Formats: sequence, structure tokens, C-alpha cells
Amino acid sequence: MMTISKSLALSIFVSLNLLTNANLLAQSTKSKTSKGKEVKSSTTTYEKYIDDNNEEHLKEFIELVSIPSISSISSHKEDVAKAANWIVNKLKSIGIPTAQVIPTDGQPIVFGSWDKAPGKPTVLIYAHYDVQPVKESEWEIPPFSPVIRDGKIFGRGASDDKSGVMISIWAVEAMLKTDGKLPVNVKFVFEGEEENGSPNFKSFIEANKELVKADFAVNADGGQYDESTPEILMSLRGTAVMEFSIKTADIDGHSGQFGGKTPNSAVILSQIISSFYTKEGNIAVEGFYDNVVQATAKEKEMMKKIPYNKVDDMKILGTTVEVGDTAYSSLERIWFRPTLEIIGMQSGYTAPEGHSNIIPGNAMARITCRLVNNQNPSEIQDLLIKHIDKNLPAGATVTYKFGRGKGGASPMKFPSDTKEYKYVADVLEKVYGKAPFQMGTGGSIGSLISIKEVLGIYCYSLGMELPDEKWHASNEFFRLSSIRKGQLIYCSYLQHVADEESKLKK
Repeated sequence: MMTISKSLALSIFVSLNLLTNANLLAQSTKSKTSKGKEVKSSTTTYEKYIDDNNEEHLKEFIELVSIPSISSISSHKEDVAKAANWIVNKLKSIGIPTAQVIPTDGQPIVFGSWDKAPGKPTVLIYAHYDVQPVKESEWEIPPFSPVIRDGKIFGRGASDDKSGVMISIWAVEAMLKTDGKLPVNVKFVFEGEEENGSPNFKSFIEANKELVKADFAVNADGGQYDESTPEILMSLRGTAVMEFSIKTADIDGHSGQFGGKTPNSAVILSQIISSFYTKEGNIAVEGFYDNVVQATAKEKEMMKKIPYNKVDDMKILGTTVEVGDTAYSSLERIWFRPTLEIIGMQSGYTAPEGHSNIIPGNAMARITCRLVNNQNPSEIQDLLIKHIDKNLPAGATVTYKFGRGKGGASPMKFPSDTKEYKYVADVLEKVYGKAPFQMGTGGSIGSLISIKEVLGIYCYSLGMELPDEKWHASNEFFRLSSIRKGQLIYCSYLQHVADEESKLKK
């Protein structure tokens, strides 16, 4: 928790930073067409409120990002609850008296609704307020002591996805404080364990189907292609997560006394991991690709329209080569081909200092598979178990762990021929002056699948995250210019839905 002196220092720093970056923020007040002409926005009536409250909103943003709401670490359970309560109080302060924390079997969900527009459609806004764990040693600043500099706010969750939570709230605030009402009914559903695989989200939706029922849904945990180019997410990969541990002895052995005759768990783990892959880098697990359907002709045309440069992608991480099956393009491998990635390993003595001459008796590896098309997470886990068991040598035993329960998130695709898609695309084109790219993603958002399966509506992406903002990595940040633009996009979207749906009733 921040001290009073730190809070005061941050407040002063925010004020000075706002003055320094006044020109940057001012530039984001005007949308441009592809020819550079200014677009007259129907949301101009909200601009004054947004501008007048920008400094206060930045202070709020700092408060929320300062809360270490890490959903996957049990010691942060109180922090997750603190963030949920903070959001509820914010929602109530803008005129959402129904805002509440709803418990689940895991982390809580924040719900709030404004339903004073009878006869008008209802829009559900989804986002998540939990964040990824951190490696503090890799951060230039303490990850939960956010800092504003160079037109950016740095801190864990600043981009993914507390930006989505706050931008959508601030947009509704601007409309309520300016007009005293909204053009449509709005429901907020903010999840507290998306970064942990959304294990309880579907059961929450099923148990509260009438409460969260809506006509349209948008996902604030989304992004844009770059600062001047919009995008709409058209496909998600699914995911299967598991962990396996190799045991060769009850205790670690002295490498001199037992070396040469004792099985080494770390070596066996490495051999099994190596057996997952062919020399070309494809996955050698029998049956892994059996249900994979090739990208359609339409999807291949969609990919050709994206100005992808692998060098730009590599710069984000600091990598020097691109790997994968060259029979498929880079985007096709990311969007429409499955993966099997080792996301963590542990064995032996790994402290930063010291040297322990041991033969490890235990070794562990964590796996994440990104799945496509009609691959089933549970079936993929079964294939991996069968493969590991088959390659387990004498003298070793294996145990398995499924931290989120057996199974995972299924892949998902979004159609482009719906009015729901058109409403989002219309607004993005109006603000950016160009039609949005249709994009796939290698990531997974299981909650969007649950919304479709239970509520019967597609939850199209409408977020402001940008690909270089280091989601899940150290030194995550979010651009201040996106805060204003995002609010205007949400104001415009809610009004556009109201206008277009009114036309259909005439």
C-alpha cells in the first residue's frame, strides 16, 4: 500500500506530466481521416467533460494499477478483493447504484447496470481487473507503484486490462454527467480471474443468466493495430494447460557418490520435452494435429491485407530469429496453427548464487498448448499424457497437475456479417478514418466463449491496448493518448447502437 508521501509525490508528478504532455493529449482529441481531414464527431458534447476530468481520472488510474490484483497467486486474494471493491465504489460514484461484488468459487466478479432506457437495447461491457504475476527484478520501477512519463503510464495491468475497465467506466461517466442518462442500457461485467484461465466465469454466467442478459456485447480487453489503425478481433485460439513432474529419487543425490549410476530427473525431463518436437520444430505428439482444419480461403485473404513485418515483431521481445513451419506464413502460424510451449521448468539447485553438486531427484515442467479450430483441450491433454507415459524410462515416475481443472478454453471465431460487427466497425472507421483490419490472435479469452455459449451473443473486441505495450512482461505500459480516444470511441459506440436500433424499429 502506498504511503501518504508517495501518493502526494505521484499527484504532483501527474500534474507536471500533464502539462508536459499537453500537446500529446490534445492531438488525441481529434480523429483524422486517411486524407488527414478532421472528423466531426457526434461525441463532441462529451469532450469537455473528458478533458476537464482527465487529471482526476489519471489519479484514479494510478490508484487502481497500484493494487496488485494477481489472481493466480493465493497470497494476493485480498488484493483482488480490494480491486473489486475499488471498482464497485467507482461505479456507484458515477451513477451505477446496482454495482456490486458477486462471489464465485474463485475470485469475485464486479457487476453493475444502468437500466433506465426502456425499449432500448442493452450493451454488456466485459473486461477483467486481475493481472499477471511479476518478476520485480526485471522492472525499471516497482510494478505496483505506477509512474507516468513520456506520455505513458507504467505498471502491471496498466494496459492489460485495467485500461479496458477504466476507459469504459469513464465513457459512461461522461455521458451520465453530461446528459443525465445513457442512450442504451449498459451492464458491466468485470472478471477477477481472466489471467488464471476464467475457471469460474461460465458457471457465473449460467447462474446469473437473467442478470447479465444483453442484446450486444463488447470486450474492452482488446486492442488496436497501432495508434492510427483500428482492428477487430476475428479469431481466438483455445488453450490447454498442464504440469508434469518426474521423480527418480526421494532426495537429491551427491553427484560424485551417485553420478554415473543414478537416474537424473532433470535429464529425463529434458529428454521427454525434446520428444515433443520434430527436428523441423513441429509437434511430434501422436494425434496432435488430427482435428486441425486448414485456414479458409477467406481467412488467407484476410491475412494478406495485414502489413505484417516479422522484424517489427521481433523488436518487441528482442529476439533475432523467427521459428516455425515455413509451409505456413507467420500470421497463419500465430492465428490458425496450434502450439505446444514449455512455459516453465524447475529442477535441482537454481539459486542466483552458489553451486550444488547434486543429481536432482525431482523435475517439473509446465505446458501451455494454444489450440485451433475444433481441437478439444481435454483430448489434447490426454494425448500429452499418453505421449509422456510412453517415453518415461525405467526408474522414473510421473505425476500430472491441472491447476485450472482438466480441460481448458476452446478456440473461437467471430463472423463479419452481423450487425453487431458492423456497429463496432462503423465507429472505429469513423474515429480512425479507415476501416479496421480483421485480425486473429494467438491468445485465448475463455470468457468470450462462455458469453457466446450461454448468452447467445458475440462479444466483439473494443479495447485500446497496443501490441508493443508489454502485456504479461516487465515494464508494461499504456499510452495516455489512448485514454481519451478510447472514451470517445465508447461514447460513440453506445450512441451508434441506439441510433441504428431505433432505425430498425421504424
